[in-house]
Amino acid sequence: MALFEFELARVEDIVPWETADGPGLSWFALTDGQFRMPLGDQVLFEYSDEIMSHWGIVARGAEYQVAAFAREMLGSMAAGAARLPERVERLAADWNSLTKLRGEVIPADQSEEADEIAYTAWRWLGERSPWASYLVASPNFQFIRVGAEVRIHWDNRDRVVDGCSVWSAQVGVCVMPVEAFVSECRDFATRLLVKMYSRIEEIEKEAVRAQVVVNPASLRVQHETWRAEFDSYFREYAPDIAWQDTERALQVIAERQGLSF
Repeated sequence: MALFEFELARVEDIVPWETADGPGLSWFALTDGQFRMPLGDQVLFEYSDEIMSHWGIVARGAEYQVAAFAREMLGSMAAGAARLPERVERLAADWNSLTKLRGEVIPADQSEEADEIAYTAWRWLGERSPWASYLVASPNFQFIRVGAEVRIHWDNRDRVVDGCSVWSAQVGVCVMPVEAFVSECRDFATRLLVKMYSRIEEIEKEAVRAQVVVNPASLRVQHETWRAEFDSYFREYAPDIAWQDTERALQVIAERQGLSF
């Protein structure tokens, strides 16, 4: 079973987007479909029974353009697979302590300074946290490397709409070797590109018919642009903030709570 699973919607069912030139379908729009992440006995991006009933939907997997999901997952991959400094890795290995440290209340009279410290302290975690902002109550999860493993942590207990838990996967952790994680990410990119290449060929041969006329030649150009973007995510990782600044900010937050870091 793949870490990242998806099904593309039928071309005939994809509603054209309104553009300055009228209704159209780009390569991105044609990746419309469902997405999910099986993790042991839980599945991320799978709606709960209660929210499906509340919203009156039948699709259990999250629906959106699969390319957008790929961008989020792959965009966090290099950071998630990268080694952490010893002190930060030690904190990441103790998720309860990390969660407690993140829960510090910002003093009302020092909010600007505290915001800056918090951003510096936790930006590394944000780089490892895919965020599907286009979904209501986007799932909360992180890719974190500890030693030779990547840990996928998730906690969706606060993802609630109208009193209903949005996601079936509430809280948990799944562990896999770093090499396996990177391989799953490459496989996701490859499978999506292969399916979209076939989709373009089908459109060109008129084996499928979109609701509007689309230009296969333009789709092929867009296909290569997306291929290049996906390839770019597998380059060497460099943190947004220098690790020494991150560690200093974490130290400040820990001292405020009387904790060690």
